Amino acid sequence: MTSHIVTRLWEIELFSALDGEDLESLAELAHWERYPAGDLICRQGEPGHRLYFVESGQLRAWHVDPEGMEQEVARFGAGGSFGQSSLLLGEPHDATVEVVDDAVLLSIEKEDFDRLLAERPSILNDLRMPPDIERRRRAPRFEWQEPDEVVVFVLRKHDLILVQGLILPAILLLLVLAVFFAVGSPSFVGLVVGGLVASAPVLLALYRVVDHFNDNYVLTNKRVMHDEHVYLIHQCRVGAPLSRIQSIQLSQEGALAQMFEFGDLHIETAGRPAGRVLFQQIPDPETAQAMIFEQRQRAQAQARAAERAAIHEALDRRFGRRPPPQDHPLPEEETEPSDIGPRVRWPAWILTPMEVIRYFVPTLREEVGDTIIWRKHWIALLGPITPPTALIVLATALVAWLLVQEGGDRTSILVGYGIVLLFLIPWWLWVFEDWHNEMYQVTPSRIIDIEQLPLALREERREASLSMIQNVNLKVPGVIGRLLGYGSVTIETAGAGAFTFDHVKDPQAVQTEIFRRMAAFEQRQHEEEARRRRDELLDWFAVYDQLRHSDADRQDRPPLPGRSARPESSEGYRPS
Repeated sequence: MTSHIVTRLWEIELFSALDGEDLESLAELAHWERYPAGDLICRQGEPGHRLYFVESGQLRAWHVDPEGMEQEVARFGAGGSFGQSSLLLGEPHDATVEVVDDAVLLSIEKEDFDRLLAERPSILNDLRMPPDIERRRRAPRFEWQEPDEVVVFVLRKHDLILVQGLILPAILLLLVLAVFFAVGSPSFVGLVVGGLVASAPVLLALYRVVDHFNDNYVLTNKRVMHDEHVYLIHQCRVGAPLSRIQSIQLSQEGALAQMFEFGDLHIETAGRPAGRVLFQQIPDPETAQAMIFEQRQRAQAQARAAERAAIHEALDRRFGRRPPPQDHPLPEEETEPSDIGPRVRWPAWILTPMEVIRYFVPTLREEVGDTIIWRKHWIALLGPITPPTALIVLATALVAWLLVQEGGDRTSILVGYGIVLLFLIPWWLWVFEDWHNEMYQVTPSRIIDIEQLPLALREERREASLSMIQNVNLKVPGVIGRLLGYGSVTIETAGAGAFTFDHVKDPQAVQTEIFRRMAAFEQRQHEEEARRRRDELLDWFAVYDQLRHSDADRQDRPPLPGRSARPESSEGYRPS
């Protein structure tokens, strides 16, 4: 049986270059499965995790486009295979595959395949992958990616832009070398000075090379992202979900751009005032533009297919073709006997200092139920609180110095010190409370920006639905921001303006969390809207079914005695 599976796997183009030992290891992962006619192997839009080989039978694949039109895209008979992108990338299916004639399939799970690749990485080099799948498979993985997010392409600025950036340091280096050779045989000091001067253009060239490769334009199956790292200066990350893209404008300025085929993509969303993700000076912008539109249409088609499948399932249940899903009660949690004893209750005199410490040393990120609360980083408090703190320290040092002097009136000194503290300490507490009361929140449905003055003198609260968010941009300011781990996250919305989460800790995590909440909220909204439309559709079909049965019963029922049946045509009919 193993040799038979090896033969079948060798017939698949993806595995045709593997040697016998690798094919035998792969054959150990394969499973035989039987499917009767009418079964669905996979649905469009569902996560893919298997590759299939058709041993016998007939299957057809059909696809729902963004407009809801259904069309057959492929047929699979004995010897056919499908699911390469599912096995290699875990991407959602682009088509629904249905069994036409009873089929026997050979399948390999992605999880088992990934484990084999980890044990035998040489197999990956021998796989005959299609170019687009190979590009996605070898694409780097970014820290902001979600587990099921697949990179479609990673672009950088055209190499000509790097060459242009290296012209200046090259000219400077040539000038230094020309001066060096013109001098003749310089002294030791001259060599040292010349080496230091020559190192400046070399370092500039190195900096521009590193900066070029740290500027990434990324398209995934969920969003577009511009991830820019300016070494030792700042980090900027601008992104937008595919569903928020309104238009993509392409521009190529100058003869060089036309000759070497590079240009800009202006990816517009409904956000204001910026509302744009800019892919600048990228190679072959037309292809990049087409791929972004393709991914956007693909996501729309998958959503439409999922809606169509849900309608089909609801109709099956409504008209008795499929039993309704049963609610299975969750098993009760087993309580294990505890030998720890009674719970310890802290006395109030301990809890009070702990509350004081918690107030003056708050967590910068806090989860309260489904709500995440961020406060500004301590660096945002440093500037405002420095003047009162410095004056308190200065006054304390001055009083301490006066108290150690002989002949001074200590009572007057302490009274004066107390009067000064009556002004400085409230000032210090005011500044701290003002920082403490400024919070940024994200809930399962909203983002909230709260600014509240101490003593509840004034409160400003801005809110926006997650559905209004168009772009989420990130900026880390310079070396200090990188070292201390803080930055700003700007959330651009349609209609509510921009929300800026200033000086938040770990802005990368804040941006990722907002993107995650947006995707979950959009999915819930889509499911609720689809459910509402399905319920309306089922009501229409139910009324139609009742009318159809009523008409059938009326036709079968004999006319009442003494009353003639109504003629089929009312033309010329007059009541008696």
